[in-house]
Amino acid sequence: MDVLHFNEIAESIKKRILHNCGLNLSQTRLLLYFGQNGNQELTMGKLACNLNISLSTLSRQLQQGRTKTLIQVLRSETDSSKTVKLNEVGIQKYHELIQLLDQIHNELFSSLKEQESKNFQANLQNIVNHLGVSSF
Repeated sequence: MDVLHFNEIAESIKKRILHNCGLNLSQTRLLLYFGQNGNQELTMGKLACNLNISLSTLSRQLQQGRTKTLIQVLRSETDSSKTVKLNEVGIQKYHELIQLLDQIHNELFSSLKEQESKNFQANLQNIVNHLGVSSF
């Protein structure tokens, strides 16, 4: 098996997300993280840690014009910290993203029988776990 196929699949998915939802990879990761965690308000430090990126990288990502329309950043009244969560636009965009990802998932696995699909996904998760890849 050519492992570069994984990259081709990932690039194809990223292009569809950009085309259909107007989201880049960092915006997609933010939406998925908050969506999968109940849109719990987090400090920027904790969010950066959970996304496995540096605080400076997170700060740059949050300053992107499109990203600013999806999030709410609140300054603490007691110290210099800031917290982040999705705003209403971000929550709506998350649901749009989930619909697209469900559609992509169904297309990718449409040629497999249900048990084959489950086995493949389980094996793929084992590979991800073995490589120590973070998935929130």
